[in-house]
Amino acid sequence: MRTKLFAIAVCLLGGVVSTHAQAGGLKVNVPFDFEVANKTLPAGEYVIWSQRELVMLRASSGIIVAKVQANRTLHDVGKSGKVVFNCYRSRCFLSQLWTPDAERAREIAKSKNEREISRGSEAVKFALLGTP
Repeated sequence: MRTKLFAIAVCLLGGVVSTHAQAGGLKVNVPFDFEVANKTLPAGEYVIWSQRELVMLRASSGIIVAKVQANRTLHDVGKSGKVVFNCYRSRCFLSQLWTPDAERAREIAKSKNEREISRGSEAVKFALLGTP
């Protein structure tokens, strides 16, 4: 009986720690493939959040699929957050995470792939509203 109670307590505590780490995250449904952290991710539902200098993405399966370093950025604080992509022709790159909490807003530096593709063409900014 004590073993079962201990196992339940560990599971509950793990859930609290996991939720706290993702506080301020946004659920967003991305309708196109995109690149982040030198990976191409398929269209789908993701939870995106920042934790210190990292932006993290979790797929709908519950698996963290990407972590990338990012800098703080300023934005207009709103009730809902958004995720911003830089798109060039048919390729899109995760660029910014704007959360309702301005302290957690992050901007991702351009990857080598994005810098190469951006030469000679201007990015089209594409923003998706997220739900907390």
